[in-house]
Amino acid sequence: MKKITTKISIAIVLLCLIGLAGCKKLASYDYPPDSATPYVLITNDNNFSIFKIAVDRAGLAGLLSSNDAYTVFAPNNTAFTNAGYPQTLIQTLPLAEVITLVKNHIIAGKLDATTITAPKATLSGRQISVQKIGTTYYVEGGDILNKNLKTTGGYLNTINRLIYSRPTILDVITAYTANFTVAAQQYTYLQAAITRASTGSTNFTALFTGTEPYTLFAPNNDAFITAGYATVAAVTAAAPDVLGNLLKYQMMQGTKLTSAFDSVAVKAYNGTNIYFDIAKNSANITSWYANGVLFGNAGGNLTANNGVVHAVGRFFPTPITTTTLDRINADATLTMFAALIQRASTADPKYNFTSFLSSTSSFTVYAVNNTGLIAAGYANVAAINAESPEKLAAILKLHIVPKRINNISVAEGGTVTSLSGTTLTINTTSGYKVKGPSNPAAIAVATGNVVTTNGILNIIGTLLTP
Repeated sequence: MKKITTKISIAIVLLCLIGLAGCKKLASYDYPPDSATPYVLITNDNNFSIFKIAVDRAGLAGLLSSNDAYTVFAPNNTAFTNAGYPQTLIQTLPLAEVITLVKNHIIAGKLDATTITAPKATLSGRQISVQKIGTTYYVEGGDILNKNLKTTGGYLNTINRLIYSRPTILDVITAYTANFTVAAQQYTYLQAAITRASTGSTNFTALFTGTEPYTLFAPNNDAFITAGYATVAAVTAAAPDVLGNLLKYQMMQGTKLTSAFDSVAVKAYNGTNIYFDIAKNSANITSWYANGVLFGNAGGNLTANNGVVHAVGRFFPTPITTTTLDRINADATLTMFAALIQRASTADPKYNFTSFLSSTSSFTVYAVNNTGLIAAGYANVAAINAESPEKLAAILKLHIVPKRINNISVAEGGTVTSLSGTTLTINTTSGYKVKGPSNPAAIAVATGNVVTTNGILNIIGTLLTP
């Protein structure tokens, strides 16, 4: 029965491919194993429509239509648009660039992506690497979303990263601005900042066009505007070394793709630590955070021969040098919340909040100040200490979110999930606010995004309620 079913499935696919009416266009994952060439798969899956245009322009449709053994890392449409390569650009790029771009994604031979442990040469001669972190595989920093789909001669893997390089970091910035259509996410302010800062004590133009590799977390236009630079003219009027000091905390030596970062701090060019977190979103795509600021999705892993650029929507907040617990304990407005942490930690050894907030694991905390706890019915520290530890633990779980999450990394009206499993709603349009499910109104964050050595601290004046 199994053989008969397989033969019928293959027959249906072949009938569809020769143009019989009434057949539904299949996605790549709908094909029976070994039944289609890579070209058939990218032709019949709209997720690869831009890649197909590139393949056609490059004159490589015949190669991917053969039964020869090739391993294809096929970038989906999101990979192209996130890199600033819309369909219109693919149709107008010089032919030699398109050929190289496509060949960057093809390896001769049938290679199981999960067994690749050393860099492999693509048809363009570029060496690419596959890395495994946890249960996810990455190629050149991008997620392999659908791995080892068998073709007639090899494998096709869906990826969300475009594999290409420009000559220099400055070329990446210039091209991204030219090709990306959303003004707030372009780099016109950054270009002006690099030029202006280079007249000071550090020549950033020379750094970003030289041979020494750098990783730049490139602040987009919106990041500059939010930081107080309303126009490009405001950037060009700023003191060169003021801009230079901002840029030095947005860069580091060496080429580091997103998959190079884990929960270990890395020193920026100015010697100050940047703290990294990894999380998975609802679509199981990796999200990367630096000091709680999302990077690496749109505008991430934009490679150059002298480094890599990752787009960010905010300048990184400068971290303090203490743990979240130490910062809370040192704040005279948080004495009752500090007592709450101590008392709640006795409820369940699995949830020792004192240990959590002083360890290397990262958390985002919404700490309620003394005024807020008094309003919630706790008159003083003694009242906190008299409360049931279990009740306080339930309260505290609602006020702690795993990983560092800066509010800029959450869409307006978006949610984050607390340790209790309850979602908190984030608002940003009229100032940073947070809301529990039964709070009558969103609560203003009085002090926000304080980056500690092991998390982010926010201070609020009202208790979150489930």
